[in-house]
Amino acid sequence: MKIRIAPLVQEKKRAERRINTFLMVDGHDIAHSRKHMLALSVQGGAAPTAEFEEAARIEGKTAQELAEIILAKPDDLMVKENRRRGLVVAVRNAQTLEELTKILADNNVPAHYEDQRLALLP
Repeated sequence: MKIRIAPLVQEKKRAERRINTFLMVDGHDIAHSRKHMLALSVQGGAAPTAEFEEAARIEGKTAQELAEIILAKPDDLMVKENRRRGLVVAVRNAQTLEELTKILADNNVPAHYEDQRLALLP
């Protein structure tokens, strides 16, 4: 029986885990995405929800004004997902450990706590 050790394969899996943890969607991202969808519907002529009306009242704006403000900002969830996906693809395409390390370092991807564990598989 032969055992083949491919450190680049293992390191790519570890790098993907680091990226996915670093750019994980959180509650703030989901809330912003929800506001973005509501703003699109308000801008399209739909009646604002009670929560959207409340948000507008808090800001001292009309629902239409709040929709314009929200839609003027980038869709954070999509921006974050595009960044995550771009890094995962770059990691998968890396040909050397040095290239892999550079991708993570250039994008300030922090270490993952599992990286400290001694394991044969990530």
